[in-house]
Amino acid sequence: MNNRIDKLAELFESFPGIGRRQARRFVYYLLHKDQGYINELVAGIQNVKAEINQCSECYRFFPKNGSLVCEVCTQAKDSKQLAIVEKDADFENLHKTHVYDGKYFILGGFINANEKKRSYARVDTLIKRIERDTASGALDEVIFALSISPEAEHTRIRLYTMLRDEFPNLTFSTLGRGLSTGTELEYSDTETLKYAFKSRIQQ
Repeated sequence: MNNRIDKLAELFESFPGIGRRQARRFVYYLLHKDQGYINELVAGIQNVKAEINQCSECYRFFPKNGSLVCEVCTQAKDSKQLAIVEKDADFENLHKTHVYDGKYFILGGFINANEKKRSYARVDTLIKRIERDTASGALDEVIFALSISPEAEHTRIRLYTMLRDEFPNLTFSTLGRGLSTGTELEYSDTETLKYAFKSRIQQ
């Protein structure tokens, strides 16, 4: 059946973590809402692109303020640490712990085990950022602040292999094992993240 319900469900199904059944539940939920709610939702979707910038340094999304660099990067400009996280939600969860006040880089995905695919990970951009910061003396330590999963571990190993020989003067570390295997950084509680960050391990 090729109708509006199916087409909208397909759009929802393209969201991360959303399956076909859940996508259709979203559609039926919207059909039960009044027009005012629908109008507000549509306006919110249309406005989010117009009112949000992506930081040119860490690549997190932030409200437009006339600058291409977010306030977190501005405040951390004198730090010589760079924490690599996968996504915006990981950044937000880690940043709110206040255990780390250095620089961030949002990778945007993991390196696929198939070397020809990088799953949207900004690997080349990250390497250029590290080259720039080490050349200017603005970087001493790279912290792999990634979730504990096979995909994240593969990405950490690949990045470390790429970077260790090219940047021998840098310190490389990874979060301590306060995080259990399979843990998403996005959903980790504050105390666990604090412990994992303070007990990070040098490579």
